[in-house]
Amino acid sequence: MNDKQIEALLKLAGGKENIRHVQRDMDTTTLILRDRNRMDISVSDVLDLGANIRITSDYCSITHEDEFSQLYNRLQGMGVGKEEGDTLQETRRTSKKSLLYFISDVFKPLMPAILGAAVLKIVLAIITLFNVYSSTDSSSLMDGQTFLIFKSIGDSVYYLLPILVAVSTAYRLKSNVYVAAAIGGLMLYPQMTALLSGEEDVHFIGVPIVSQAVFFSAAIWVILTICAASYLEKVVERISPSVFKGILAPLLTFLILVSLVLMVLGPLGTWIDQQLPDVVDSLLNDAPIVAIMLLGAVYTLMMIAGLHYWLVPVMINELVTNGFSLIIPVMLVAFVAQAGASLATGLRSKQREFRNLTFWATGTALLGVLEPAMYAVNMRKRASFYSALLGGAAGGLYFGLLSVKAFAVGGSGSLLEIPLFIEEGSLNLLHACVGLIISFSVSGVFTYWMIGKEQKHA
Repeated sequence: MNDKQIEALLKLAGGKENIRHVQRDMDTTTLILRDRNRMDISVSDVLDLGANIRITSDYCSITHEDEFSQLYNRLQGMGVGKEEGDTLQETRRTSKKSLLYFISDVFKPLMPAILGAAVLKIVLAIITLFNVYSSTDSSSLMDGQTFLIFKSIGDSVYYLLPILVAVSTAYRLKSNVYVAAAIGGLMLYPQMTALLSGEEDVHFIGVPIVSQAVFFSAAIWVILTICAASYLEKVVERISPSVFKGILAPLLTFLILVSLVLMVLGPLGTWIDQQLPDVVDSLLNDAPIVAIMLLGAVYTLMMIAGLHYWLVPVMINELVTNGFSLIIPVMLVAFVAQAGASLATGLRSKQREFRNLTFWATGTALLGVLEPAMYAVNMRKRASFYSALLGGAAGGLYFGLLSVKAFAVGGSGSLLEIPLFIEEGSLNLLHACVGLIISFSVSGVFTYWMIGKEQKHA
């Protein structure tokens, strides 16, 4: 859109000062006006602008097709719609929220897909458990190929989660969702997956890249990358010549921004790869109680950053060397703590829809699918999230004091894995159950209490 068209559109809207807010939704830009009576519908260029005028209540909105955000970015650069208004005030209130709240907002639209897949995965886990403990092979509830297809359906949402997170982030920031999807899917590209398989050392422009594709695809890194891409897009679109509109910003994003992210995360991941297993091993040998308590507190933080995969070799080494693992129980105690905080948040909520979400999220967290409880519920309130970490620490402390062990690799963090704690002639299973109750109760009670205090002071 050229300067003449923008000038005509502003005249149609009654001038810059009459525009209360500018918002972008996918491929359209909407101007929300203060006073519809100040519009100048006699502008001769109206028909050429392709604008759709809609009058509702006391104000009017003008919608214009804006596939490459040219109009939106130009108006933002001119300061249009940045004065106080109802919608903008809400945006400002949201902008004051924490990074945790922003991440939760990104995940909120994804919940129907994630919860649907979670329930399917839980049903399949129950079927697997039934088949394992059934007396005969003929009692299998479904044949192997059917089960594999259903499992693939349930796993597909989580496999594609980096792309879904990238698209949701871009949608919230009003940036190009297609560029975001390409960034989110980078680590799913077969050549990148093969390159980062660990068979050889990988370098990018001379910078070492850790062979952990899941680390680069962690939600926090994807979200931060899309935030940077959104900012770059707006800046570039404002200053780039018209012939490069819609092209230069994606080019610079792919060529420079993504490269910078890899060059920053690559050495970071390499350092973690070298240090984290040794630190965990050292803590387990020298101060096992402290190690288990700390891991119970920070395990969900490690999940957010994609660091929990580095614990897998440590778990396997424990099982091979000792015949049991002290780290596998940590995963379960962290999941249960998030479930307790989610339930307490729901009990305190006065919004029926959100309360329903918290109850579903609590159930899925107890059965091994953590994302709904952690991202969509607990991250929306700092009290919930921090209480969940405290509950994980409390349960981890009990596990460390009583040396609660798991005797096989489970890995899903589900209550269905309780049989992994059975040890003949010991109270290991009982202690595991007590530790989980402590974790659930501590996180739930603290969440309920702290949210109650917040509501009284609100």
